[in-house]
Amino acid sequence: VDVTLRVGGQGDVHDPTLLEALNATGAGVNALARHAVAALLNASNPDVSFDYTVAEVIALVQDAVESGDFETAALLLAAANEQGCPLD
Repeated sequence: VDVTLRVGGQGDVHDPTLLEALNATGAGVNALARHAVAALLNASNPDVSFDYTVAEVIALVQDAVESGDFETAALLLAAANEQGCPLD
């Protein structure tokens, strides 16, 4: 999907990298981007027990961007990312 993020120090970034998504500031699609990158890393790691597959994370983000409902997807991914986190 096409997305533009607000990245601290860079302003608006079109077609952001995963690193730029991690540095996105603010809520909405920016928060979704941060949680999505963490979820992709968790889902792709064979040593992490994660609620979603990589394909499911991608589909969830694509649906959220297409519908404009960033908050629901961000909350779902945040909950999955923080599940069992020793830093919590």
